[in-house]
Amino acid sequence: MSNGDYNVSSEHRYRVIVPFLANLVRQVVQPAVPPDQLYWAGGVDAFSFYVVNFFITSLAGLFLYLFLIKLKFETRLSLLGVFIFLGSRITVFSTGGPVVDSIYHLAVIVVVYLCLTQQAILLSLLTPFLILTKETTIPFLFLPLLLKTMNRKIILLSLSLSFVILFWVRSMITATIPDTGGANDPIFNILATHLAEAVGNIGHTYFSLAGWHGLFSTFSIFWVFAALGVWREFKEPHYQIPRFLLGIIPITLLTTILSSNVGRMLLSLFPLVIPYVLIGIEHLLSPKEKTTGSPS
Repeated sequence: MSNGDYNVSSEHRYRVIVPFLANLVRQVVQPAVPPDQLYWAGGVDAFSFYVVNFFITSLAGLFLYLFLIKLKFETRLSLLGVFIFLGSRITVFSTGGPVVDSIYHLAVIVVVYLCLTQQAILLSLLTPFLILTKETTIPFLFLPLLLKTMNRKIILLSLSLSFVILFWVRSMITATIPDTGGANDPIFNILATHLAEAVGNIGHTYFSLAGWHGLFSTFSIFWVFAALGVWREFKEPHYQIPRFLLGIIPITLLTTILSSNVGRMLLSLFPLVIPYVLIGIEHLLSPKEKTTGSPS
């Protein structure tokens, strides 16, 4: 797709932003760098994707840092949270490979951060762009509606316009594909197929070795710290994690079951999981209160 070829899998051909940016990078790199000097990166196309994904993932890390600072985590803990996200096996894969998950992660943290900071107008202006990043971004765009303090009218207006733009862009791409005769957008057929396979995917997703491997590919041992953080925050609330973040859980579980790809989908929980990981780590590292006995 970065070479202008959209005759690829019907599930992937409409995710155009990262391939478009990779094509721009390729046009700059290709005349300047001999192909034999990029063999280590898999060629000029793979290198172009890496440059784009590296930049986008860095932006996601920056927004995550701002998000954690807004939650009142101190600077060192916020940086640790960013490093946990960047060090995830799934993040490394989505940055180094010719995939578009990096911009999906960026879209998720941008939506969450703008909800936290109550920037309804900016979020409304960005929504028409965010909806084009990846199909799995779409449910996250409804998160602002869970907040009574957000201007829901402008959010709904933006969502309506965004869906018009989404289907217009998809129709333009469909029309450019050769040998299709302007076939209809397959998005609803793809959704119906995933829904039909959802029940069968549950066992493979959560009750198989592949599913458990995907589960620990996201946050590995940090799941334990997250569980500790949940217990600590429930016992003695300190950071008061916003409740709207809980809306990420059903979205992620649904997309995980529909796609049967545990690791790549579960990473979208990072705006919720990482704060609890940091709470758990902070609890373990904080000096314990010493009890002193009464003098005899």
